[in-house]
Amino acid sequence: MKYAVISDIHGNYPALKAVLQDAENQEISHFIFAGDYCISGPWPDECIAEIRSIKEKHVIRGNEEKYLENLIGKDQSLWTDGQMQISYWCYKNISSDHLDYLLGLPHKDEFESNGITIHVAHSSMDFLGTYPFYTWNSVTVAERNRQPYSDPGAILADMKKEMDQDSSFKEAVDKLERGIYIFGHSHVQSSYMDRDKGIYLINPGSCGLPLDGIRGNVPYTILEISDEGQVSIEEKRVPFDKERYINEVMLTSQFKEANIWSRVIFREQITALEHMYFFLAFVEQYSKDIGDFRRPYCLETWERAFELWDQKLEDQKLK
Repeated sequence: MKYAVISDIHGNYPALKAVLQDAENQEISHFIFAGDYCISGPWPDECIAEIRSIKEKHVIRGNEEKYLENLIGKDQSLWTDGQMQISYWCYKNISSDHLDYLLGLPHKDEFESNGITIHVAHSSMDFLGTYPFYTWNSVTVAERNRQPYSDPGAILADMKKEMDQDSSFKEAVDKLERGIYIFGHSHVQSSYMDRDKGIYLINPGSCGLPLDGIRGNVPYTILEISDEGQVSIEEKRVPFDKERYINEVMLTSQFKEANIWSRVIFREQITALEHMYFFLAFVEQYSKDIGDFRRPYCLETWERAFELWDQKLEDQKLK
């Protein structure tokens, strides 16, 4: 049995279509989706409709779905802050039927394929607790990319080496039962295999917003389990025109109504590196500096902080 493993689409319908087309070219008809189907890209309905049209699939929900769930029944006249604009936009632009579908998805799934148990959750924490997976951490990748690395693949190779040498990681893996463990959330594609113990960890990366420093494409992973129970894992990267994607987003109402969030995401798309985490940290410090302790951040603070942060990045590019 062959599966396409896909996660973290984040409303990026063109990327989802590119990955599904590649999977079709590989003659794959079974799919595993590991959560986060909307927020950050402007096509949540199209993404969900596409997933629902697939016959053979296992689908769980991610953490982004919770943001929408939290808005149900809330007074929309109070939605005047800047920080939550992207969630407000998505909530107002997703169909009620698709929202119900998302919120009805399980948080975890478990099934068997050719005698192998497959576990699916959105975060690795569901399987390994609080162990800090260096390989699957977009913030770590971004911080390391500031070092003199010329090849993003070298960053991931160094991280895998560290993980192999980390005794706490080995201890966490040893506590797992035999089987395949699939998760996403970190937006960094990676995998780990211990064939002797029969344990396999798969993070397909983010189909819609990869943050592993590898530019110009979007990832998913092919999982194949033979009739005899042999497991093989292939990490795929599909060419994707991110400049074109950005131009298409700029024509949508999301770009107008959640402009700052969209523009930070543009930086992430082009660089394939984490920016939102660092921007939010900048906003937090800026708001404290000016004595503004309102949360979510008010529109004025949100916009001014972005102006300063964006200019800071542009100045760094000129040095």
